[in-house]
Amino acid sequence: MKVLIVDDDPSFLELSKTFLEVFHDIPSDTVDSAREALNMLEKDSYDVIVSDYDMPVMNGITFLKTIRDKRINVPFILFTGVGEELMHQAIKNGADSFILKNNDPKTQYLELSKRIWKIVNGDTNLNPNPNTAIPEYIHKT
Repeated sequence: MKVLIVDDDPSFLELSKTFLEVFHDIPSDTVDSAREALNMLEKDSYDVIVSDYDMPVMNGITFLKTIRDKRINVPFILFTGVGEELMHQAIKNGADSFILKNNDPKTQYLELSKRIWKIVNGDTNLNPNPNTAIPEYIHKT
């Protein structure tokens, strides 16, 4: 299994990689832009993409739309500090899950690792209908 983490904050990328690899045994590659992620997806295969929303040039929703338009069907988790209002938009555009960032790394990475493992193990309960999404699909860490 391998995860691609996309975020424009270098310290967040480093922290994410450390938590996922060291504490949750999830190998990860990191990139600081959606454009770089698109290049990585052409060269390598990933089991899950974890992306921030608020990034320069191409935000997380545009990145998601782009990969879905290219028929790249890698499961996608939007992991962002931007509010719940994006959840419907993310799910409608093909995101498999949505997690809100907070200031408690231990809790947020535990939730992220659970979501990654569920997706990799084929749990389909992470795909809510965007018109009837239940709050449990949004995890506030």
